[in-house]
Amino acid sequence: MLKKGDRVRLQFDIQLNRGDFVAKDRDEILTVGARHLIAGFRYGLEGMRVGGMRQFRASPHLCYRDEELQGIPKNAVLVFNIKSVELMG
Repeated sequence: MLKKGDRVRLQFDIQLNRGDFVAKDRDEILTVGARHLIAGFRYGLEGMRVGGMRQFRASPHLCYRDEELQGIPKNAVLVFNIKSVELMG
């Protein structure tokens, strides 16, 4: 299971609750628990198994709150679809 500090290669999509994609078909190497990730993403990664898939929703207080970013409206609920591909050692 993934825990804080693990480096993992992920494939993921992030959507707004209404279905619009914020990120699609991303493939990245990330560190679980890294402070630069939004809280909803950090919490959703912990406990995943390598090779596992997870879908979860993160409320605005775990994402960007009332901040508006390019493609993400204020107080947006984000939907994450994540596949943990491999542990990077």
